[in-house]
Amino acid sequence: MAVAIFLAVGVAFSGWVAFGGDGDTRYRAAPLPGLDESPSPTSAPDVPSPDDLPTPGPETDGPSSAPTDVPTDLPGLPSPSATPFGTPSSPALTGGDPPAGYSTQSDPAGFHLAVPDGWLRTVEGPSVFYTSPDDSTMIQIFELHGPEATPYESAREAERLASRHRGYEQVTLAPLGTAAMDPVQLEYTYDSTSDGHRRIMDRRFAAPSGTMYAVLVIGPSGDRASEQEIHRAALDTFCPTASCIAP
Repeated sequence: MAVAIFLAVGVAFSGWVAFGGDGDTRYRAAPLPGLDESPSPTSAPDVPSPDDLPTPGPETDGPSSAPTDVPTDLPGLPSPSATPFGTPSSPALTGGDPPAGYSTQSDPAGFHLAVPDGWLRTVEGPSVFYTSPDDSTMIQIFELHGPEATPYESAREAERLASRHRGYEQVTLAPLGTAAMDPVQLEYTYDSTSDGHRRIMDRRFAAPSGTMYAVLVIGPSGDRASEQEIHRAALDTFCPTASCIAP
């Protein structure tokens, strides 16, 4: 089962991504290679060993919401035409009916979303997880509270950290629009010692309140269509509790 860990106290939570490792049955939100996972030969030196890494937890120094003075557009962003699925638009963030085989979860962490029936909820640090019965696939949700001011900046930092992992290959890093606070899709694969080739689908976006979120699906790299479906269902129905209008 894939796991992830926190590299250092100073690393911003908005850059967290999920990685796999051996000998553990839980995922953690964290920026760098998991327990017992060897980083790629190009990894930066002096990365702390797993025994030196702190317990995952939210950052307290970063802003809790996006600033109001960010630019309305970011020149030089890659074209949103490379989106992996769906139309380049912001999530409705008001909830929606779950598709067949899914149920809407009113999560105690303060949001609603649809997850496949029978999946188990767990919490690791600041992240909420919904895991498939066979432990092969999971949804991960967490708020972004780091220094990065926009979803794109957060995704770029997550991609930078993810690229240090063994077998990393980027599939896409695409803003879903041209405004600074539009959502961003990051997708990549990497090699897990215990679970083989893994795929991460990571959408980062801002709620009307300014709070930014990441919603990830982590699973086997060969199940992309299934993982897209799970990710789409979660995103189409996601809403902060205060914004939900659907039953």
